[in-house]
Amino acid sequence: MVDEPEDDTNLNERLLDVLVYAPIGLVLTAVEEFPRMAERGRSRLGVRVSSARAMGHLVVVAGGKELHRRSNGVLRRPGRAPAAPPAPDPTPGPGLHSVSTEPATTAPPHVTNGSTVPPPGTPSPGPRVSSHVPDASDLAIPAYDTLSASQVVQRLDGLSRGQLVAARAYEDGTRGRRTILSRIDQLLDERA
Repeated sequence: MVDEPEDDTNLNERLLDVLVYAPIGLVLTAVEEFPRMAERGRSRLGVRVSSARAMGHLVVVAGGKELHRRSNGVLRRPGRAPAAPPAPDPTPGPGLHSVSTEPATTAPPHVTNGSTVPPPGTPSPGPRVSSHVPDASDLAIPAYDTLSASQVVQRLDGLSRGQLVAARAYEDGTRGRRTILSRIDQLLDERA
C-alpha cells in the first residue's frame, strides 16, 4: 500500500513533463534556434527560391498580358456596346514558314527564289511584311519544340551566331517565349 502514492507521484511528474515542461522547452528552444535554422535553410535553398520567384514573376507578367490580349472584346461592361472582335493572330503555327499581310490579288502570285511576289502587271497593294521561320528540324537544338524555355536557355550558350539567329527567328515566329528571346538577344549583343 505504500507503493501506490509513489506511483501516483511518478505518474503526475510524467504528465507534467509531457503536457507542460516539454512544450514550454520546445517553444523556448525554437525561439532561440530559429535564426540559425532560417540561415541554414537560406544558405541551402536561397538561389533556388530566388530563381523560382523570378520565373514566377515572369510567368505572372507574361500570363497577365496574354490573358488581357485574349480577353480583349470578351469581357463587356454593362451598358456598352460589344467591342470589336480581336484581330486574328498573325503568328504562324508550326509548319508555316512565312507571314504576309499582303491582301489577296485576283491573279495567283509567282514564286521567285523562295519569295512570293505578285504577277507582273499587278499594281502593288502596299508594303509587304514577311518573316522567314525556319523548320524546327533545321535548328541546332534537337527536339526544340519539346523543350521548356529554361531547357532551351541552357543550350543557347554553345550555339554560333548563325544558329542563334535561326533559333531567334523560329522562336519569334512560333511561341514567342520572352525568356528565350531575351537570352538570345543578350548572346547576340555579346558576340557582335
